[in-house]
Amino acid sequence: MPTLEVRRLKIAFDGHEVLRDVSFGMRDGELAAILGPSGGGKTTLFRCILGELRPMAGEILIDGQDVARLPTERRGIGVVYQSFALFPHLTVAENIGYGLRARRVVANKAEARVAEMVDLVHLQGKENRLPRELSGGERQRVALARALAVGPRILLLDEAFGSLDATMRMQVLQEVRSIIRRQKVTTLFITHDQEEAFMFSRRMIVLNDGRVVASGAPEVIMSTVDPFIQDFMKMVLYAEAIVQLGSDGLPFVMLDGVTRIPVHIPDVRGGEKVHVMVKKGAEAERIEVWPHDAA
Repeated sequence: MPTLEVRRLKIAFDGHEVLRDVSFGMRDGELAAILGPSGGGKTTLFRCILGELRPMAGEILIDGQDVARLPTERRGIGVVYQSFALFPHLTVAENIGYGLRARRVVANKAEARVAEMVDLVHLQGKENRLPRELSGGERQRVALARALAVGPRILLLDEAFGSLDATMRMQVLQEVRSIIRRQKVTTLFITHDQEEAFMFSRRMIVLNDGRVVASGAPEVIMSTVDPFIQDFMKMVLYAEAIVQLGSDGLPFVMLDGVTRIPVHIPDVRGGEKVHVMVKKGAEAERIEVWPHDAA
């Protein structure tokens, strides 16, 4: 039984269909990315799953239960927003424990859970700091710890890395993904950014004009013969490659048999398979390489 199942979801505003028969399912512990352009329906889908909007037709099932009539707080969903949505007057520990207090968890159990989350997101020694005293990446980890503290069945990430600069965004994304994988929580990442989607998960669900136009691993998405997909992905080159060792002992991969790309992955060995992505931009290309088993 899927942990999360969306069946033929439909919703319209002022006669305009925003979601059109959207369907997909997610296994327990699976990570997936909802990818698409602005206005494609991602935010509306997010709000339907969360319980902020009620669809005109279709079902949303969590662990087999239709949650259409359940309020947000009873759906077993944790959320991390782009803005982090931390309380500025509360400390790190108080922010992480907010949901536990709202659920009236016994004080000693709540304190133990907060301590566990602080360790999980590597914020030891910063429990008493306020959000303004943290870096962007640290604030992101506080938001993640708060969402995970209540033990959600589903975790939603809503453009969760968009407020970070490009270098920090990729680093924090990989840290967050690693934490989520260790917690084995089913996670749906909403993003318009191909680079983020490719690095976060081996499964992407591409949404455009309210419809699912493609679903699957990056190589499946990239090979989809659909005019929108071809245009949307034209600035991205994705491949899998085998790590080689140079005469100096430093690891690298070859892209298209021509371009040599250094690999900066700790303890990587020759012969290992890795993911490689090149994103072309107006000013320069961004190249990312990450372990094959990390997506």
